[in-house]
Amino acid sequence: MESLVTHGAAETYAARRLRSVLMAGFGGIAMVFLIGTIDAVRLLDTMRADDQILREKALARTNHLASIRSSILLTHTYLGDYFQDLNANPEDYLPKAEQTWSRMRSDLADYRSTTLEEEALVKSLEELLEQDWQHISRAMRSPAGRKPTAESFSATGVLPSKTLVIEITTQLESIDAKQEATTEAQIQGQFERLSGRLRTVLTLALAAALILAIGCLVYIFRIERQNRRRYDEILKGRKALEQLSARLVEAQETERRAISRELHDQIGQTLNALLVDAANLAKRIAPDDAVSQRYLDNIRSFAGSSVNSIRDIALLLRPSMLDDLGLIPALEWQAREVSRRTGIKVEVTAENVPDSLSDGVRTCIYRVAQEALQNVSRHSGAKSAVVSVHGESGSLFLSVADDGHGFDPERARGLGMLGMEERVRQLGGRFDIRSSPEKGATLRVTLPAAVAPTV
Repeated sequence: MESLVTHGAAETYAARRLRSVLMAGFGGIAMVFLIGTIDAVRLLDTMRADDQILREKALARTNHLASIRSSILLTHTYLGDYFQDLNANPEDYLPKAEQTWSRMRSDLADYRSTTLEEEALVKSLEELLEQDWQHISRAMRSPAGRKPTAESFSATGVLPSKTLVIEITTQLESIDAKQEATTEAQIQGQFERLSGRLRTVLTLALAAALILAIGCLVYIFRIERQNRRRYDEILKGRKALEQLSARLVEAQETERRAISRELHDQIGQTLNALLVDAANLAKRIAPDDAVSQRYLDNIRSFAGSSVNSIRDIALLLRPSMLDDLGLIPALEWQAREVSRRTGIKVEVTAENVPDSLSDGVRTCIYRVAQEALQNVSRHSGAKSAVVSVHGESGSLFLSVADDGHGFDPERARGLGMLGMEERVRQLGGRFDIRSSPEKGATLRVTLPAAVAPTV
């Protein structure tokens, strides 16, 4: 017993430890997913912000370059118009050119270089633009009479600088395109890092889930083995209880049979002998001896009453007619006794009942019918009952029906009902009770009709 308790405590401790490990595994998986989700969200936010900043910078540089190019073209347009207008004054075109050139310088000052190469090109552009502006402003400030010709001025001053400026802006646009490609590469790299982190988190989570699944399988198999072992132990215990119950029922019937025969053969015969002696004594008492005659009558009355009581007790314990006459006569006697004691009309019907049933089947049917009639007389309030026994296809069927007020079989299951069900189940039969309020009750028993072996 002590070893069983120790073994059970060890199993309980191991189960608790395994449950703790499984809970820790679930918590670890949840933590991995949580950390991975938080890191992914944070990285996505950072990438979104960086991408927005990079795109805004690239757009600003592009806009500045476009503005610088358009300012250069517009300035040279003003210069061309100035040369084509023979009567033009510098005040008509120079303020416009200065305003355009000022805006161009502002755009150039706002341009943010990202590489040393780009910064060097911006400085070169700034120097060329300054030289170009010197030529343009000097030409536009010249008096109308000494204004150089457009062909000579363009060939010697403006055209070379204009060509260089356009080449530099083209190079800047190319660098800006490269920078934009670099920005896209950086964004792609961030996405790849995010994918790598997510793959790592997913791999860790899957590995933890796999380990946890293996642990769950081990735990389930272990529980299954424990349950199977306990179920086998329960089955063994149930079989042992059934065997014990069958032996107890058999011992009870044997004891009842012995007590019934003892009462009938010993005490009953003794009381009958007492009655015979009392009858003989009555012949020897004088007719005028009233006192002696009265005592003798009392003795004969008490003895007769005792004989009847002992007979009834013996028949209730084990009716001899069950062994001597068979099942149906015993049931009919039981029905008459119930009717005599309670006033309930009990009817017995029989059909195709074998003459030589085994003792177990015969006793089971009689005891079930006896207990059912006792329940009818005690609890049902019925006025009539019907006990029916018939055989069919190697089975024996018993039904006890009454017209009482009924009951709920699921709730009202006393020891008597459990005893009846146990008797039937030991013989491999079926036991069923159907009842409803104010509609009576019907007990049905089905047993294999085992026939007693012939000697």
